[in-house]
Amino acid sequence: MNTDFDTLSDADLARSAQAGSMASFEQLVYRYEVRLFRFLIQGCRNEEDAADLTQEILVTAYVKLARYNPEQSFATWIFTIGRRKLIDHFRSRRPVEAEASPECVDDETPAVLLSRREEQEGLWRLARSVLTDIQFQAVWLKYAEEMNVAQIALVLHRTQTHVKVILFRARVALATEVSSRQVAESLAAGNFPDRDESRADRTPPPMALLAWTL
Repeated sequence: MNTDFDTLSDADLARSAQAGSMASFEQLVYRYEVRLFRFLIQGCRNEEDAADLTQEILVTAYVKLARYNPEQSFATWIFTIGRRKLIDHFRSRRPVEAEASPECVDDETPAVLLSRREEQEGLWRLARSVLTDIQFQAVWLKYAEEMNVAQIALVLHRTQTHVKVILFRARVALATEVSSRQVAESLAAGNFPDRDESRADRTPPPMALLAWTL
């Protein structure tokens, strides 16, 4: 890619693309194609579908580029398109009565958490298996995409308060799962707790391990 683009913001590139510069839009594609794919693969769990959806989102973004307001975050705008496409994808692939779309669990309804890459990937896999779709999307946008609560609220079409609740519940769910797995591993290793040790006195879930803030 042209290194002259490196100094330009997303908004600058979008303005240029709106004025007809295909090279500027190609730079936006360069910046967001992999990021969109990483977000979508967590929902599709199928690389081919995620790749197809990524291209569809980029085409839609180009077609609707005139609607983008450069005063707003481009990342928020394009991830909003991406989430809508993901929801449409699930609705078209799954019978409504048989399986829920990513929203049905909740009103139709971490990015560096650990120092080593293997642990990061393991925690993301854990999050995917434990959290609801909207909880996972909120967590991904906050920690993988480093969006703030206001931006996440725009993408998810929720109030900022609701997003904070979603993130809090996700944090509790993950911490509880991590704690229960640690207890299970300890028991499997033969490290049994004292008989008179009450549940309330046990060490709380390792929240510091997750290092999340709302």
